[in-house]
Amino acid sequence: MNVTGIIVEYNPFHNGHALHLKAAREATDADVVIAVMSGSFVQRGEPAIVPKWERAQMAIDAGVDIVIELPVLAATQQAAVFAEKAVELLAAMRVNHLFFGSEHGDSEAFVQLSEQMLKQHDEFAHTLQHLLQRKETSYPVAFATALRSVFSNTSIDVTKPNNILGFHYALAIAKNQFAIQLHTMPRAHAGFHDQAITHPSIASATAIRRLLLEQGLEAASHYLPATTKAILAAYHGPFISWADYYPFLQYRLLTAEPAELAANRLVSEGIENRFQAAAQKSSDFTAFLKSVQTKRYSNARIQRTALHILLHHLKSEHYQPYLRILGMSAAGRKYMTTWKKEIPLPIVSTVSKAPAELLELDLRATAVYTLPVALQDYRQADFTRPPYLT
Repeated sequence: MNVTGIIVEYNPFHNGHALHLKAAREATDADVVIAVMSGSFVQRGEPAIVPKWERAQMAIDAGVDIVIELPVLAATQQAAVFAEKAVELLAAMRVNHLFFGSEHGDSEAFVQLSEQMLKQHDEFAHTLQHLLQRKETSYPVAFATALRSVFSNTSIDVTKPNNILGFHYALAIAKNQFAIQLHTMPRAHAGFHDQAITHPSIASATAIRRLLLEQGLEAASHYLPATTKAILAAYHGPFISWADYYPFLQYRLLTAEPAELAANRLVSEGIENRFQAAAQKSSDFTAFLKSVQTKRYSNARIQRTALHILLHHLKSEHYQPYLRILGMSAAGRKYMTTWKKEIPLPIVSTVSKAPAELLELDLRATAVYTLPVALQDYRQADFTRPPYLT
C-alpha cells in the first residue's frame, strides 16, 4: 500500500493546494493521503483565518483521507522544529512517501543536502554560531549564509520558505532513518508570500487571506475550489487575523512583570522590554510589529514570540506528540481500522477520553483562539465537534 504524507496549513485550502494534492496522488500512486495540519495557530505565529474544523473539512472534501492536527507547540516553531515534529507524526502514521511543494523542485537535491548536513553538522553549527554571535542578522539569514558557506555545491536556495521546509523534512527523515521517500514539485504561478496576484486562478494563501479579510469571500472566490467556497459560505464566524488578538496581547504585555514574560518561549536577549515599550505606544498589531522589528528579529520571529506570550507557552513546558484526528474519508477510516494497533503514538478522536495533560496546550490554544466574541460558539468545540467524516 502506498501511503503518502503531506504537511499543510490550508489557511485556507485553495486552488494551488488542489494541484499539489492531485500531484501527490499521481506521483506516489497513493492509496491513502494523510495530512498533518496546523491547528488554531500557524507556523509564522499567526492565528488561522478560520477554525481548524472548517479547514479539516476543506481538506477531506478536496480529497485528503486523514487530517491529523499538528500540536500547537510544534506548529508555532521555527522551520526546523515544525518540520521535524510533523515528519515524526507522519512516520508514526506509517507513511512511505512525503510529498511537498518547493521553489527548487528536485527532491534528490534535498536528500543530498540533508546527508551532507549529517556528515558536516559540527562544521555547520560552528559557522552558524559565529554568525549569530555577531548579532548583525536574523537567524534565517545567518542560517542561509552558513549553509551556503559550508555546502557551496548545493543548488538549493534556503532563503525561499518552501525550500527551507523541504530541507528540514529531508533532514528529519535522514536523521531518524525513517523509511520515507521524498518527492517534491515546483511551486508555480505564485510565491509563498506573494501579495500580488498575476494568475487568473492561482494565488498565494497570503494574497487570498488579504482578499478575504479586506473584501470578503466573493473577491477571493476565483482562487478557491468549489468545496472551499461552499464551506466558507456556510461558515458564520469572522475571518481572523492578529488584529483580533492584539488587545489580549497588549494586556499581557502591560500587566506582566518582565521576568514573567522572560519565562515564555522564544523570549531572550531582553526582547520582553522592547515588547512592553512597543505595547505602550502601539494602538494596533501592525504598529506593534513595526515598532519591535530589527535586523535581528524578522516579522515571523516577532509574531511567534508574541504568540508564545499570548498563549503563555513557558520554556519549561514540553512537547508531547500525539495524533489528534480532525477528519477522515472512507478510505481513511478503513486505513485506521487496519493499522491503528501498529501506530506507536496515542490516537485521539474523542478529546474527553484523552489524558488531560496530553492535550493541555492545544485546549489552551482553542480557548485563546475563541476569545473574540464572534468565535464564542467554538469555545467548547474541542469537546463537541467530532472528526469530520465522509
